[in-house]
Amino acid sequence: MDAAFPHLFAPLTLAGRTLRNRIGFAALSTRYGDPYRISERQVAHLAARAAGGAALVVTEALAAAPSAATPVRVSAFEEAALPGLSRVAEAVSAQGALPVGQLWHGGSAHHGPRGLDAVGASAVPDGMSWTVPRILSDAEIAGLVEDYASSAERLLRAGFAGVEVSAAHGFLPLQFLSPVTNRRPDRWGGDAAGRSLFVREILRAIRSRCGAGFLIGLKLPADDGVPGSIDVTEAQRLVRHIVADVPPDWLCFSQGSHSNGWALHLHAPDMHDPVAPYRALWRAMRQAAGPVAIAAIGRIQAPHIAEDILASGDADLVMLARPLLADPNWPAKAAAGRAASITPCIGCNACWGEIHRGVATGCSVNPHAGSPRDGKPVERAAQPKRVTVVGAGMAGLQAAVGAAERGHHVTLIGAAPAPGGAAALHARLPGCADIARAIAHLMARAQASGVTWRLGAAADLASIRDTDPDSVILATGAAMPPPPGFEDPAGAAQNIRAAAAALLDNPARRGGLAVLLDLDATPATYDAAELLASHFDRVTLVTPRDAIARDSPLLVAQGVHKRLAAKGVTLLACRDAVSLRDSVLTLRHALTGAEERIAGVDLFTYATSRVPRDDLAGPLRAAGLAVRLVGDALAPRLMLSAVREGQAAADSV
Repeated sequence: MDAAFPHLFAPLTLAGRTLRNRIGFAALSTRYGDPYRISERQVAHLAARAAGGAALVVTEALAAAPSAATPVRVSAFEEAALPGLSRVAEAVSAQGALPVGQLWHGGSAHHGPRGLDAVGASAVPDGMSWTVPRILSDAEIAGLVEDYASSAERLLRAGFAGVEVSAAHGFLPLQFLSPVTNRRPDRWGGDAAGRSLFVREILRAIRSRCGAGFLIGLKLPADDGVPGSIDVTEAQRLVRHIVADVPPDWLCFSQGSHSNGWALHLHAPDMHDPVAPYRALWRAMRQAAGPVAIAAIGRIQAPHIAEDILASGDADLVMLARPLLADPNWPAKAAAGRAASITPCIGCNACWGEIHRGVATGCSVNPHAGSPRDGKPVERAAQPKRVTVVGAGMAGLQAAVGAAERGHHVTLIGAAPAPGGAAALHARLPGCADIARAIAHLMARAQASGVTWRLGAAADLASIRDTDPDSVILATGAAMPPPPGFEDPAGAAQNIRAAAAALLDNPARRGGLAVLLDLDATPATYDAAELLASHFDRVTLVTPRDAIARDSPLLVAQGVHKRLAAKGVTLLACRDAVSLRDSVLTLRHALTGAEERIAGVDLFTYATSRVPRDDLAGPLRAAGLAVRLVGDALAPRLMLSAVREGQAAADSV
């Protein structure tokens, strides 16, 4: 038993199987698979989490039935999927972890356009896509139960230790559990007993087919965030029916649902939320679950938080998804007394955003996520070189760390007296302090790997050549120019970075009206709008687009709208800013051309599309130096891409 985290590293026995600790890797969608099948990239991804010390490794959602089939989910219902599933089971088991397959059926739940072939408990539209499902017949429901059991038995034959049935996030089993989406008059609907019958029959069929030694977990919400649906009292009622009939080996409670379109973000609380925000719900569920183990999930950032959850009795194990994407070796580092070296998940939800836009997931703090190097020791360079990195933002820090850890002699030049660049300002905005943890983590690694710091003075050709570099990495960021019509440097308009810094440095309340013109559509812009709302009586957010936060990951966008609405921020869409004279801002409707005026503007600030600061690239190349641009200096981008490019530049040296 580990001295620092005795509860976290205590073994746990479930269904006769012993887990080496209380840490599980929770299901996390990746888009790493081949269409309908397991890929080698997926195998390596799951094996890395097992090698990093997790006791349970749960696959991402696997389609449990033909009516759940989609190219981005492995078809566990097909025998042809068996070889790939076997490779996963073998790879995970070889690292000492128990492989668990998550069985899934989306039902009517869709993120994108309406589904035309969706099935569901009742003809109730999905809250996000407005998909109206075809109502399942009694015989079809019984057939689905058989499909789940057959898929579970296939996983057993593949070598899996168990399954987790996904009945959360608005998917088909939750559509049966919820009184909002289940309006059936037959045995599958009505009261909690009827609405839980589908889930209970799935659990019963799996247990019958796979035996007592096969692990069965159940994931469902303790609060799905939908009015009139499943709150904590209804969740307790459902859990009591399930546990009294066919108790699973563990219950994992993950919040949120598709059903009202705005509750999905609850399942992945972000940096604006407190750590472990659902502890009260876990306690309530323990009262209903009796002897069944409770698995905690949701923003469990660090080992000491997990230890406290377990020591308090709020849960029996912790399920980590985003933290183990950020650092597969999270468990091993904690067990070895190196918790401080864990790469911190910052709750930015960029990982979720990548899969939602249809590409393989990534991580803003783990540039190797999804690559063969994920979780592996650093590969040292064959020949050390002198590398100069110009710019100490996230891209520059990652480049410097990556190169130094490979054995190169690295000099990092930054214009500001402290590292972090634009990310350091973002970290000071409301709810964004986790970004500072990422900066501090990279600074610690830079110092440990011997990076030479030159901060507080802008670089020029002479100062760079003075370092005698073999290679130069430019990470000099981007500027935020004024919008058309506001170019006068003596004018009243101010870019949002300067405005936010001034408010943070002088936190006295200003009162009056602030107007923010959004031409950038990044999360930092909306975090800055929250800052304005804490200093001004009224805040108006203006954009020429038809809506804000369209470029943000869906879960982030939902949080943005929720917070800005709570703070009373007024949104004006389809408007361009024309002029500001005598505290009167003139706007023009982007579609009709009609003008309107806002009087009494005390602060007009703007967030515009950024322009790369790449002025040094030409002179450096003309001087014969090898130069690579990364991050915003290459083209404006978010942290995930900037960090990935910084590491790629370091790997290329």
